[in-house]
Amino acid sequence: MEPDFDVIIPIVVIAVIGLVGVFVLLAIVRALRRASTNLLLGSTSVMDSIPPQGVRARGLVLTSNRVSSGVTVNGRRFERRSMTLDIEIPGRPPFVTSGSFLVPRGIVEALPGSSLELSIHATDMSQITVLGPGGFTGPWLKPGPPNTY
Repeated sequence: MEPDFDVIIPIVVIAVIGLVGVFVLLAIVRALRRASTNLLLGSTSVMDSIPPQGVRARGLVLTSNRVSSGVTVNGRRFERRSMTLDIEIPGRPPFVTSGSFLVPRGIVEALPGSSLELSIHATDMSQITVLGPGGFTGPWLKPGPPNTY
């Protein structure tokens, strides 16, 4: 009896495609786990560590990278953007800082010349959180006022 190649070949092709699909899916899951771990150990932990009574400030965007990456962490949506900010804290001299900041996505435009509401850790001035307009943070940021959901 001869093997029926019209039946065997499609079965082998489907099995190979299935195995490749499983390996690709596993690679994607591993990459997402690594990315979320890095994000949680990076900028978002800064947001979670700033107390609700953090020092409020205003930042003027001096330069902003046109390319940003979308980031979602624990249901929070951000754009990671490299910027240089001129920060003014009431009662203190202004200072300029550069870095990569997580900007709330969809409600804040971080373009050169725009003004941002900020919350800064009271003792560690390098921990800066970009808030929404008027200091509103909504449910996606922890640092509080005016109304946390």
